[in-house]
Amino acid sequence: MNKNITQLHNVSPEEFKNDILDGVKKQLEFFSKNFKPKEPNIWISRQDAAELLGVSLVTIHDWCKKDILQKFKIGNRVRFKRSDIEQVLLNSNKKALK
Repeated sequence: MNKNITQLHNVSPEEFKNDILDGVKKQLEFFSKNFKPKEPNIWISRQDAAELLGVSLVTIHDWCKKDILQKFKIGNRVRFKRSDIEQVLLNSNKKALK
């Protein structure tokens, strides 16, 4: 059996333990400040998007053609990311305030 030995000079075991714990604490604080969990995508239909935005299906179709909304086609079905719809609402509100 091969054993590796590490020797520390002028450091007590308690000081060594505290140094390690301080380093781990700093890393955990950094991760807790900077970590943002990824939210799952919520997919909605054209009808749901129209109701959410308060517009007709024709307007939804027109906005997709004008690249205001990004659609995702799955077979013959069209879906939108709810987060994209919310982002369009937020951006349009910012433009209206200017």
